[in-house]
Amino acid sequence: MSAFREPVPGRYYAESGPGWVTLDATPLVDNNTHDLLELLMSDEFFERFMVLAAPLEGEEPPDRLEFEHLKDDLRERLATRIRMTGQQARRVGARVYRLGVQVSAETDAASAPDVPSVSLRKAPAQRNRRAA
Repeated sequence: MSAFREPVPGRYYAESGPGWVTLDATPLVDNNTHDLLELLMSDEFFERFMVLAAPLEGEEPPDRLEFEHLKDDLRERLATRIRMTGQQARRVGARVYRLGVQVSAETDAASAPDVPSVSLRKAPAQRNRRAA
């Protein structure tokens, strides 16, 4: 695991480990945990969850298929992507790219191609050629 976590505004962290690059998805998990608990307390899902979590005495254990249906219904309501601004996406992308090059160099030293460095500076503004 990398000893250094490079923060990107918006609480995103990219790290490298032996043979891989990881992106810390804590913001997504935090939001989904909150949303999941609210959904499980809602009228729509509470009863279904309780039947699975604590079946009444004397009843057969719930069918695994019911668990899968509940999971699918909950997953439809939860986020599966992290929303980032353009600047956040560029910084995360640049950090992941640099770590990917580093990991490739460590694991594929003999076959690693020369890779140009990535700049985090903003791209220069394009000129409006129609105005000229």
